[in-house]
Amino acid sequence: MRPIKLFGGDSPGGLRLPPAKASRRNLYGPRGVTIHGNDLIVCDTGNHRVLIYKDFVESGRYDADIVIGQDDFDSERHCSSEAKSGLYMPTQAEVIDDYLVVADSWHHRLVVFDYDSNGEPSQHAVCVIGQNDLNSIDANQGSNDPSANSLYWPFGFVVLNDSLFVADTGNRRVLAWSMSRFPDLESARLVLGQNSMFEREENRGELAGDTFRWPHALDGTEEMLFVADAGNHRVLGFNQTKLKEPAQVIIGQTGPFENSEWPYGPQSATKLRFPYGLSVDKGRLAVADTANNRVLIYRKLPRGYGEGADHVLGQVNFEQNGENRWQTVASDTFCWPYGVDMVGNLLAVADSGNNRVAIWKLEE
Repeated sequence: MRPIKLFGGDSPGGLRLPPAKASRRNLYGPRGVTIHGNDLIVCDTGNHRVLIYKDFVESGRYDADIVIGQDDFDSERHCSSEAKSGLYMPTQAEVIDDYLVVADSWHHRLVVFDYDSNGEPSQHAVCVIGQNDLNSIDANQGSNDPSANSLYWPFGFVVLNDSLFVADTGNRRVLAWSMSRFPDLESARLVLGQNSMFEREENRGELAGDTFRWPHALDGTEEMLFVADAGNHRVLGFNQTKLKEPAQVIIGQTGPFENSEWPYGPQSATKLRFPYGLSVDKGRLAVADTANNRVLIYRKLPRGYGEGADHVLGQVNFEQNGENRWQTVASDTFCWPYGVDMVGNLLAVADSGNNRVAIWKLEE
């Protein structure tokens, strides 16, 4: 399989990267990507903006149609001085109900924009989650300790079973809010990975277990919540009816207290190194195995510990893990892929180190 379309500047050849200077076409370290109907939504993280591409598969165009977080397509500064609608290192964007929600990670918040039926978002945020107002940007709202309504580097989020789950990465936890009053959310109802809403120690100061080091991407089904626990080199799966119980699924490690990294020697279908992204669709799982410069596809959702992937993208086999296969920036190579979104037979990959987004068509 090879990508059917690449968004971002053209590679100049060899291992040299495509240009990153902000424009309608160029991307700089994109970390989040979402397929929403015929639209492709990209968090152009290094340029502190969100781009939307209309009719992204069928169109012959490669330029973005809409920009959020900047005044125009050529601006790229982070917007801490104008935080109300500005962005600083956005990492995920999703359409929820009639809103575009963006994980504005270095402003320590989720930002909510109106999103109309024609797929046109407003340029001005209507509210935030994790801060007291649109102008506040401090980690944990300026406190040394977290709370039930504060965030520290939120990376990813997902809505499942009428709950908004947020990977509060810097606080090493996952928070859950009830969607009953969305987007007017205040205190989270549930915390995973910590004993209380006021703790944030890495792995809870213990062995890995049911804790997190760097939780990043989230996705799942009505039955399972999957968490990419990047710092522990694993993906965890929690039963949604028993979220406070230990994970039932562990991918990348052989047991709940293992968090080893395998930086040298051959890799395998069962190992992971800093998995930052994941996506679930139609009983399948895609994992961005970021430091191994590959995307793994599981044809069925894993059910236990240490199950292996069925397919690998970006490498010629499960053993190799080189950036761009240590050869050249080719259409089917990766350099630190961060975000993935799988919808039907389409897979979008935020190929962050190559300053691009790749669209793959998967085999049925």
